[in-house]
Amino acid sequence: MDARIPHTEFVRRMILGRPFEPDPTYAGDLLALERFLSTRSVGIADSIALSHLVSRYPRESEAIAKELGIRPFIPFEDERLGALVDERLRLALRRTRLPRLQTDGPFDLLDL
Repeated sequence: MDARIPHTEFVRRMILGRPFEPDPTYAGDLLALERFLSTRSVGIADSIALSHLVSRYPRESEAIAKELGIRPFIPFEDERLGALVDERLRLALRRTRLPRLQTDGPFDLLDL
């Protein structure tokens, strides 16, 4: 799938069907939104990027999802994401810490 060619009629109409050229950022975001929605996001970076685009362009993402025949992506809720980050931080703090190297004098890394 070429990321520069619109594959849905909605994106094609929004980018190519206007009498004036759209903002390049808007056109790039629509193409990225179409690409993210048409493929499965497997990583956290893809999910966060998709969540950002959906929250920035909710009507456009709904129209693209409807045309692709998929369910609309529900962006992360701030409370849920905050709770998840807090839980991960608590788990990380509960782990046993590695002992620190105690030295009485100056430490030279070249002596190891």
